Amino acid sequence: MRTYNKGILGPFSGKVGTVVGANWRGKDIIRSLPKKTNRTTTETQQLQRDKFTAVSEFLTPMSAVLTQ
Repeated sequence: MRTYNKGILGPFSGKVGTVVGANWRGKDIIRSLPKKTNRTTTETQQLQRDKFTAVSEFLTPMSAVLTQ
C-alpha cells in the first residue's frame, strides 16, 4: 500500500490496470490487486459472508433514507 499526492490526473478510486486506488482515513492510496485463490471458504467465513449479505440486502431498500 502506498500513499500519493495528486497524480497526473488527480486522485482516483477504483481499478486501473493492476492497481486499485482508494481513499483510506483521508489519505489517497494505491495498492496492488489481490491474488485470486482456489481455496474453499471455511464454515465461519461463509457464515460471516452470509450475515453481511443479509444485512446488505436488508439495508439496500433504505439507502435513500440512510444517506440523508
